[in-house]
Amino acid sequence: MGFTDKQSRRFDPNARQKFALPKAPTFPMLRVALLALLGTIAAAWGLAYHYTAPQPPMLVPVPPRPAASSATYGGDAGEAPIEIDLSP
Repeated sequence: MGFTDKQSRRFDPNARQKFALPKAPTFPMLRVALLALLGTIAAAWGLAYHYTAPQPPMLVPVPPRPAASSATYGGDAGEAPIEIDLSP
């Protein structure tokens, strides 16, 4: 059978043309849309929580306690005591 034997469809200008959108896979598109919606809601919640949550108090540095002079160095190991001025 050659290509000339086939009955090809011909354009009929009087026939009513049917307009149809191409078939799209709805489940993957719906899944992506729901994931995007979930991400948008999560981002909005995160921003709202960040700006409305009570913040912990700021920590103030405390000067270190002076150590006992006998515990800071080992004379038998060749270490020598160091005098540290802790006044501000």
